Amino acid sequence: MKNPPLFLLLASLFLFSNCGQDSSTNASTNPIDPITFKKQFEHGELSVKQTDDGGFIIAGHNYIESGGSWGNAWLSKLDRHGNEEWQNTYSLGAFGYTHSVIQTSDGGYLYAGWEGIVKADSNGIEEWKNSETGQYPNYEDVIQHSNGYYYAVGGPSGGQAKFVKFSPQGNILTQKYFGTNCEDDIFRSIIETPDEMLMIVGEKAHGEGPYPCSFNFMYYKDFWIVKVKKNGGLLWEKTYGGPYLEQADDIVSLESGGYAVVGNQCVHDSNLNSCGWNTKLVVFQIDEEGEYLTEDKFSGLKFLERRPYYSITTTSFGGLAWTAEHKNKGTWIHKWGPNEDTVSVHIDGIGGFEINNTKDNGFVIGTWSGELIKTNSELFYEELSDDRK
Repeated sequence: MKNPPLFLLLASLFLFSNCGQDSSTNASTNPIDPITFKKQFEHGELSVKQTDDGGFIIAGHNYIESGGSWGNAWLSKLDRHGNEEWQNTYSLGAFGYTHSVIQTSDGGYLYAGWEGIVKADSNGIEEWKNSETGQYPNYEDVIQHSNGYYYAVGGPSGGQAKFVKFSPQGNILTQKYFGTNCEDDIFRSIIETPDEMLMIVGEKAHGEGPYPCSFNFMYYKDFWIVKVKKNGGLLWEKTYGGPYLEQADDIVSLESGGYAVVGNQCVHDSNLNSCGWNTKLVVFQIDEEGEYLTEDKFSGLKFLERRPYYSITTTSFGGLAWTAEHKNKGTWIHKWGPNEDTVSVHIDGIGGFEINNTKDNGFVIGTWSGELIKTNSELFYEELSDDRK
């Protein structure tokens, strides 16, 4: 029958439109519950990012059996439930307290640490590495810019903070140093800005009174914010702080404009031992020109000399969330915002290493002691029993 009767066509259209309406109604009224879990990995400090497929890439290191010291760089790809898809160890050494991992625009992954960077393809197979002979580059963070190039920051290198631009093939294109010569200026984190420049945070030594490079230089620092061009040319730099210790460790761009930075502050009045009990976690906001706008301080932070590894991210509702280590209660995760409840949780574990928001409005957190935690938007997670891990 080449031309069906009109009533059949109308009936078909009616049924089709109803089916479409029911489907959209069900999708909007029955959202998928966010996945939550907590898992343990024996690979040291965990850096973590959510991948394009909704899963996760985690970075750590293996251990040298004799002595349990740092071995080589290690990556593992997980699905969205936290189940392993693959893992691999690389030819790059993993000495040092920190490392960073990103998913690259070609679907692969890049690991950066104190000994250099290594690139893997989407299946975790090593493609290339860039490591320096002699002094370690001491990379703390790495990003891929929208222009396709990689940017890594770290330090100290010859006493100064370090900025390096890499080609997509891993060749060094630009290498610049910033700061003083007091042996301990460090860049901790880098992001791309809305105008496609680069914003970097870290810590800059100012010395004790008239002694700019005093013996205890690591206890006399300021929050340090630097904005540079894509080849490292300085646009502006600013420091904030008093005659004591302040260190910035991570930065995030805000949808409303400006940036939020997390770090720590120890007002020690030259009693350096007091940092063990009076160090506070600080979250402050700056505008696009680096002007200091607001700050919030949180008591209870565990002080780790030379290792202020905290992490900050935005929430899906316009707020902020950070992770750190409480001096008595283990891993500490806190979130708040104008459109959501304030929630603070403590988890058995050591430290916070990295936190990022996820596509389901939740968060993923990696800790110093190898816990990987996936929460919902209110920081709730399900602790899996041994037979489900």
